[in-house]
Amino acid sequence: MTNELRKTLGRNMRFAQMNNDIDNQIRQLQTRTSYDVNAQTQIDALKQQKALNEQQMQQPMSEQEYASYDDNGNYIGSNAQQNSVTQQNASRIGQEITDGINHTAQGIALGWSDEAFGAVGGTGRVMAKGIRRASGYDVNGESFADAWNKGYQEYRDFARQELQNGYERNPAISGLAEIGGALASPIKPFSGMRGAVTNGVIGGVGMTDTNNPTEYAVNIGLNTAGSVTGEKVGGILENKTNNFLKDRAKNLSFGLSKSARALTKMGANSLTNQINSWRKDDEW
Repeated sequence: MTNELRKTLGRNMRFAQMNNDIDNQIRQLQTRTSYDVNAQTQIDALKQQKALNEQQMQQPMSEQEYASYDDNGNYIGSNAQQNSVTQQNASRIGQEITDGINHTAQGIALGWSDEAFGAVGGTGRVMAKGIRRASGYDVNGESFADAWNKGYQEYRDFARQELQNGYERNPAISGLAEIGGALASPIKPFSGMRGAVTNGVIGGVGMTDTNNPTEYAVNIGLNTAGSVTGEKVGGILENKTNNFLKDRAKNLSFGLSKSARALTKMGANSLTNQINSWRKDDEW
């Protein structure tokens, strides 16, 4: 067998493996928590790449391809490709860190970090509006109230989407970061059983990202149950340790309730999408 034939066989085996990996990626995208337009766009791009790979397998090897394989048909690549892999790994690590920071902040704020981010956006838009108006620009434009509402909604929705994306990309990191943030939170919940119910309502409203009454009811119910549990655990610890651990027990209930709700929702949606995928593939 000639070197050229060995290299050709090596290339075709590599493209076959790439197409197998593409099929696995497509299946994973089809079982994502939110199977949306963005996921479908990625699937279409992967299918196009698979078709190009199949076409490439039918073509003679170019000089550049020939140099990318050794005499035994093993792919040796290039520095540019190796650098690309390094950049992808760095990007992945950076995204994990970002998700960890976002969810730690959500835990520290006991479910209200997205609203806090929205308040920052609303304030910034009002300040910008005031500066433009004081400078003689935009005198008859939107009111300060409209500017606040628009800035608040844009920044709040952006923060909410980032939190949701974090749960989809890195569920374990995001969930643990949120629980850790709740434990470290300086915010002290209300005391007593009445306070626990109040904490549950506040936390449940904070963790609800839609205006769906059912979503509010479920989140408030879960958060109230977690808050009452935290109050009971805190009461047990009160006479055995110190107030710091008592408060941490209460805060932990917020983090656990929020994370449990999000992860349970993810699992249910993933199962639904998997069943739909089986039906599409006639495997049901």
